[in-house]
Amino acid sequence: MYTAREILDAFYKAERRYMAAPPDKRDFETIGATLAPDVRMEQTSALPYAGTYIGKEGMQEWTRKMADYFEIVDVQNPEIFEKEGSNRIVVLSQVHFKVRKTGDEMKFPFCQAMTVDLERGVIQELRPFYWDVEAVNRALGY
Repeated sequence: MYTAREILDAFYKAERRYMAAPPDKRDFETIGATLAPDVRMEQTSALPYAGTYIGKEGMQEWTRKMADYFEIVDVQNPEIFEKEGSNRIVVLSQVHFKVRKTGDEMKFPFCQAMTVDLERGVIQELRPFYWDVEAVNRALGY
């Protein structure tokens, strides 16, 4: 049996490593190992990487897009809120972004609603909520 903290720490560590790598050195396998085969992520329609990403292939598409925009995506100081016996969690944190094209950096509050499989130790669903979508778009030139 896994804890939500263990699942998320593994995902965030893999995500940081992937985002920091140059395109020819990116390895999705470490991130993929933290995801259920039918994982689902919904990104707000207001961002250039908007959409619903389904399965590991969909998540790999999302990570490629994010890594093309950002060289740092670092979810910092996550606080996990969960109800005993539930597989749904809320994560309150700070996110640190560094834009690949300009070097601009941003830090702001960040929230994620997630569903995890505590037995298999994988993420089933992610829904991120950004504090300042306008600032992200401005930094990306979108």
